[in-house]
Amino acid sequence: MYPSHSPRIAVIGAGISGLACAAALAEAGLAVQVFEKSRGLSGRMSTRRADDWQCDHGAQYFTARDPAFRAEVQRWIAAGAAAMWEPRLRVYAGPGAANWTPHVSSVERFVGTPGMTAPGRLLARGLQVHTEVCITGLRRDVAQWRLHSADGLIDGDFDAVVLALPAPQAQALLGDVAPALAALAGSVTMRPAWALMLRFDTPLALPFDAAFVNAGPLRWVARDASKPGRGPQDVWLLHATPDWSAPRLEWPPEQVADALQDAFVALGGARAEQWQLHRWRYADTERTLGQACVWDLARGLGLCGDWLQEDKVQGAWRSGRALATEVLAAATAPRVRRIDFGSADYAATLQLREAVLRAPLGLTLSAQDLRGEDTQWHFGLFDAAGALLACVVAVPVAPGVFKLRQMAVRADTQGQGLGSRLLAEVETRLQEQGATQLLLHARVSAEPFYARQGYRAESEVFEEVGIPHRRMGKTLRTPERG
Repeated sequence: MYPSHSPRIAVIGAGISGLACAAALAEAGLAVQVFEKSRGLSGRMSTRRADDWQCDHGAQYFTARDPAFRAEVQRWIAAGAAAMWEPRLRVYAGPGAANWTPHVSSVERFVGTPGMTAPGRLLARGLQVHTEVCITGLRRDVAQWRLHSADGLIDGDFDAVVLALPAPQAQALLGDVAPALAALAGSVTMRPAWALMLRFDTPLALPFDAAFVNAGPLRWVARDASKPGRGPQDVWLLHATPDWSAPRLEWPPEQVADALQDAFVALGGARAEQWQLHRWRYADTERTLGQACVWDLARGLGLCGDWLQEDKVQGAWRSGRALATEVLAAATAPRVRRIDFGSADYAATLQLREAVLRAPLGLTLSAQDLRGEDTQWHFGLFDAAGALLACVVAVPVAPGVFKLRQMAVRADTQGQGLGSRLLAEVETRLQEQGATQLLLHARVSAEPFYARQGYRAESEVFEEVGIPHRRMGKTLRTPERG
């Protein structure tokens, strides 16, 4: 799918998933640029900083059960970007002292140090990251992607695009360019949450560092200073439940803060001298899709994020790494590219067509065969060394209608699925250029192959270049816009 140069990849979103993907791609030698609409990195692994205090107001900690992620966390620890957190944990089930119970678990909890953004900053080292750039649109021109931002067209083009965004934001960008992927992202429900940060001049005398709250508007409270690497200021983080937050997303900040502080007082806390509020529109996922990532090879378009498989930091990292594996596999796999008429690659297609389609019949390519090829579209499938494996010509015959002709696969590579690969990607590229109908004249011996690709017979058998053929056609689904 990529041209001969080192593939250029755009990663939209600098949360853990996007950074994990970008870091793996850059490490493998691909040219990667990351675009992030916020001022900082790490997405929901966020730390709010003020003059003399800080507070993690997104993800509160992470676990590492997966061996690969566990090894990554050890790398973070060795670099000073993470540490284990062993808080005094309790569970609150409702009013009354009897509803407070210790939380006993063997789970190891880790946090970023000196804040939750630290692992993201470590992943971003050496990457070309553009912050405060909001990508508002994608456009694909034959085989390259162009990005539009709120400030205009981004300089340069890209061979592949990775969307490491919450599902609703991914859906909005995909609507015009990949309706099926937009529908996939649209099938996911992400839930909001209010986060309230409280700063106290005098430390609260509470018998716990963090608590899971199973009653009222709150679901989690934590003393930020109990985490390793933090300062001495007594700052507490309160997370509201999605069910409480959703109908109150547009409440005035003061009203939200009052309600959540009241709930904290009911847990034994107090109202704070200073507070700050943050609204997470996409805090977590109601039900993930159960897949590590999504990769559209023909378009060079991928999705990653914790909404796909596992709604945690570990899931975000694993999703980004899984997508990087797919992108890297595409970088070494046979690549489809459009060929310029008269170029050396075009000459190679003539040799291949001669060898596969004409020589076995005792014929050669004639002037009639080549007439008008300067206005036709030529595509080739090339291996990693640049050798031509297969080719096909697409002829525009009417608005939205193309005729495919002269499809040939090198004899020593036949039976490996290369013809199907070439045909599928060419169909995608033609569809992106407005094609709705494809026609071809198939040798009767090749009719079963085209039938498996969705082509239907549209004529009786007729003779062409001395052998029986049948006209076949395929209707391409018209993408829904918006």
